[in-house]
Order: sequence, then structure tokens, then C-alpha cells
Amino acid sequence: MEVLRSMTAREVLNLIDWLKSKNFTNDDIVDCIESVEGKKKADKEGKKEKED
Repeated sequence: MEVLRSMTAREVLNLIDWLKSKNFTNDDIVDCIESVEGKKKADKEGKKEKED
């Protein structure tokens, strides 16, 4: 979460407001933030290892 750690809480809230203004759903916003954090990629890699 390197990028988000460098953002202030106000900047994150501004990002959320901007995403909402672009008609992002709450789930889309969470996915966006998780993607920036790298969580989704790590989750997918973990699942792939378990399948192998």
C-alpha cells in the first residue's frame, strides 16, 4: 500500500468522491483501491499457488 501510505486521509476521500462522480460503484471503488495497493494481485497469486 505504498501509494496510499503517501496519501493523506483527505486525498483518499477526494479520490473516493471523484470516483463516485464518475459513477463508480462502492465495489468498484474498493477494487480500485485494492488494485493500487496490490492486494488483488497478491490474492490471485495465492489462489493460483493453491490450485497447483
